[in-house]
Amino acid sequence: MKDDSKSRYDQFNWWLKNNPVTASLLLIGALIIGLSTFTDSAQNLLSFVIKEQRPDINGEWTAEVQYDWTKTRYTETFEFEGEADVAFGTASFLSRDQSILEGHIIKNQIRFVTKTEEFSGSLDNVREAIHHYTGTISGDSIRFILQTEGGFSPHTPVSFTARRVSSQ
Repeated sequence: MKDDSKSRYDQFNWWLKNNPVTASLLLIGALIIGLSTFTDSAQNLLSFVIKEQRPDINGEWTAEVQYDWTKTRYTETFEFEGEADVAFGTASFLSRDQSILEGHIIKNQIRFVTKTEEFSGSLDNVREAIHHYTGTISGDSIRFILQTEGGFSPHTPVSFTARRVSSQ
């Protein structure tokens, strides 16, 4: 039987000695709190439990794109592959397939680059154009903004929506 004359500290020690499971849980909790105070271990532990799922973009997509220098609309195709936060494949530009470079997916955002050559007047006058794609993934559509740098003239951003090609 407990002695009522003991201090709270003595009573707490008695309770811990007689409840080893609770004592173990308190010790583990104190260690986690202590570690997370000095490191990002709590964030790392949480990332093991909660994994953000990569959007399902692998496959073929198409978009009608009107570039900033022409009134003609082009049907462009995108073939995405990859896993985790990496994306690769092809993206057409003026209906010609280009390799996807530096492809990354973070949450519902996709970013990648393609490169093309622009000619002016002759085949000897060539410059590289770099096309930066940024897209927001929402189900079976991706809302893109395309920004082009380099080449022979400045370009304004072009917005378009790509849609998944249904597999039948």
